[in-house]
Amino acid sequence: AKLWRTPLSSSSAPACLLYSSTRLPLPVLMRLTAELVRNAPAYMNPLGERELNLRGFKIPLIENLGVTQDHYQFLDLSDNELEHISNFPLLKRLETLVANNNKITQLARGLGQLLPKLENLILANNKIGKLEELAPLGDIPTLKRVSLSGNPIVKHRHYRYYVINKLPKLKVLDFEKVKPKERQAAEKLFGGDSKESKAMDDEDNSFTPGVIKKRKMTAEEKKKILEAIQKATSADELDRLEQQLAAGEVPV
Repeated sequence: AKLWRTPLSSSSAPACLLYSSTRLPLPVLMRLTAELVRNAPAYMNPLGERELNLRGFKIPLIENLGVTQDHYQFLDLSDNELEHISNFPLLKRLETLVANNNKITQLARGLGQLLPKLENLILANNKIGKLEELAPLGDIPTLKRVSLSGNPIVKHRHYRYYVINKLPKLKVLDFEKVKPKERQAAEKLFGGDSKESKAMDDEDNSFTPGVIKKRKMTAEEKKKILEAIQKATSADELDRLEQQLAAGEVPV
């Protein structure tokens, strides 16, 4: 039997099959109900950890995790609409929390008391933009691995030092090992409440690391940055230098 393909027309084709320039409605936010938690995919991941997958449900708020009865070591809340990391029950087994691709700007204080075994915190591609928004990390001293890549805060001049100083057991930040020299620099810069407060007051979060902003570049300054471009060893470094040249910024 032959399969005949007849061109669709607006009068005969179902509406769902027609192309339209009309934008689809935005996804409806979904509450993290007890039923949703119970029915979410749960399995043993390749690391041998019990994992609960709550990705992509457009959840705006963490709630009802008590129904897990603390069975999981790995919790994935990526691809939702979360604005805060908060409202956790006591989860003594949880070791890894992943919440990439949300709208997170804040972490609740005292999370270490509720997540006493948390070692890995992955919050890539969120909206954390100020050092003070990272202060609650200091309440989770068990953290060994943290990723905040894709957040505006990573452009802050002293971002790595601030996080390293907050977390004495931190081994890896944004998938880069924490070096002893970084630990020493962090202690020198933020080792004490008065030092931390002064450093935070003096810094502009929009400051580009390693550059001094100029209103107008001189010929000598322009030559300096062009030489730096020629010596660039990676595409990322080349892009950064070209952006600095366009903005009138000079490498130091």
